Amino acid sequence: MKFLKLQKNKIVNVAMVVLTIASVIIVFATYLYPVSENQLWTLYIFDLFVTAMLAVDFYSRIKKSDNRLKYVIAHWYEFPALIPLIVYGYADMSPIIQETIRTTRFLALFRLIRLYNLALMMKGSEIILLSSLAVVTIIFGGFGFYISEVESSDRHANVKNLNDAIWLSLETITTVAYGEFYPVTPLGRVISGVLMFSAIGLLWTVVALITSKFVEKKIKPTKVGFVDETKSMIKERIDDIENLNKTEIEALIRMIRSLNNRV
Repeated sequence: MKFLKLQKNKIVNVAMVVLTIASVIIVFATYLYPVSENQLWTLYIFDLFVTAMLAVDFYSRIKKSDNRLKYVIAHWYEFPALIPLIVYGYADMSPIIQETIRTTRFLALFRLIRLYNLALMMKGSEIILLSSLAVVTIIFGGFGFYISEVESSDRHANVKNLNDAIWLSLETITTVAYGEFYPVTPLGRVISGVLMFSAIGLLWTVVALITSKFVEKKIKPTKVGFVDETKSMIKERIDDIENLNKTEIEALIRMIRSLNNRV
């Protein structure tokens, strides 16, 4: 029962990771590329579905929390992530927004923090964790290059827009340098160095992961039979017996009787 619950939580987390990545891609799609009105509304509708799922997930976590107010305050960053893009789209029409920060939709990128937290909870899913960390690093690196390079007065500056900045970030973290883009500002070079070291860390982590998988295949693990698994589950339930309800206690008794009959 506990195993099934863990599997269910894992499936939910994977679904949230996929939806969050999709929502981040939509943020960039609506900003970087020209889309028709019909395409924009399609993206808005899909984003409404994503934010609804994220809101349901957030609400379920609040309900499970022992101190709900403390949990909400600690996870304040999730509120901007729960605002649909259509709201940001209408906010961007304001003359004040257009004359100052130009757009508010990048506030939706607070979803990246939720993505990072989800990735950390994906125990046993190292590939998802590494992929999520790589995506987050590339996006933040791209924004760093955008801030440091686009407005640079250096005549050698070659990053002209956010699209170029994201591409430079991707080139840097994959250690593939085509040469068409490169940082010229001190801050841009610092960001580039951070991305390079991040790439080294991710690479060595992947190598260690692959090596451990090969070692696991060579070492024959001790097989745990059904009886041993049942005993372990019964022990866990007994340790938590004060928190069990009447139905769960009856299920525990049935398990013990079943084990006794099997032995």
